[in-house]
Amino acid sequence: MIKYKNKDGIELNYTGNDSHQVLVREVISEAIRILNSHSHFDSQSKSWAIDRGINFLETNFDVKDSK
Repeated sequence: MIKYKNKDGIELNYTGNDSHQVLVREVISEAIRILNSHSHFDSQSKSWAIDRGINFLETNFDVKDSK
C-alpha cells in the first residue's frame, strides 16, 4: 500500500518493520502526540502545541532550510 506520493511520483511507504521504518514511525507518532497535547478550548495551548510540534519535527528531520 502506498502511503504518500509526491508531485514527481516518488512514493513513500513506511509499513515495514526494519529498524529505520520503526524509528521513523515512532518519531511521527511523537509529533502527533505533541500536536494533540493541547486544550481544545485554549488558543494559547494550541499555539504552544503547534510551536512545539514544528520545533520537534525541524530538530529531528533537519528541514529548516527547505522552507
